[in-house]
Amino acid sequence: MELYEAIYKRRTVRKFLEKEVDFDAVKRILEAGNRAPTWNHNRNWSYIVLRTEEEKAYAFEHAKKIAEKFDAEKYLNAPRPYPTTLAQKMYAYAMPRQYTMLKDAPYVIIPVFKSKELNGEYVSKLNPFSTIWCVIENIFLAATAEGMACSMRIPLNEEHDIVKAKLKVPPTYMIPAFIGIGYADPNEKELEQNVANLEKQLHFGKWK
Repeated sequence: MELYEAIYKRRTVRKFLEKEVDFDAVKRILEAGNRAPTWNHNRNWSYIVLRTEEEKAYAFEHAKKIAEKFDAEKYLNAPRPYPTTLAQKMYAYAMPRQYTMLKDAPYVIIPVFKSKELNGEYVSKLNPFSTIWCVIENIFLAATAEGMACSMRIPLNEEHDIVKAKLKVPPTYMIPAFIGIGYADPNEKELEQNVANLEKQLHFGKWK
């Protein structure tokens, strides 16, 4: 698959087929992640791989509680002084699936990057965080090139430390996201998304 084809085909999914995934393909995807740019040239990244129902249920107990508690109908029908946005519709669709989109993935990859804490005082201090997201984008594109797709959950508030403790991640590392990898269910509903207008995004020389 050509690069631009992978970029335009890539999408986040929340339903997977019950189809076996060759772990050699997963390793190719992670090797692509390792080709991402890095701020310090050390590539201090590791990957926790979850395969079994038991492993995923143990790791994502918090996500399951959040998903089960969320009432999509109540959220969508809440009084608003404006029409429901595309982002709100997507949120209502995604939240109840925050656990199943990981549980039902043949593999869940949890990338970790070396950093004790995030310090956003200056943009440059976010270098470790910035580069792990380059890794994640490579993973997404490589999965697409393999004919697969990814789900993704970003740990919410204390969920990060809960999962980190459960999986015995060293204190000097952090978790940016949980990534499910598998074959997308072609029958999954596709919601409309906002499309960026490049002409309005371009600023030559300065903002105005």
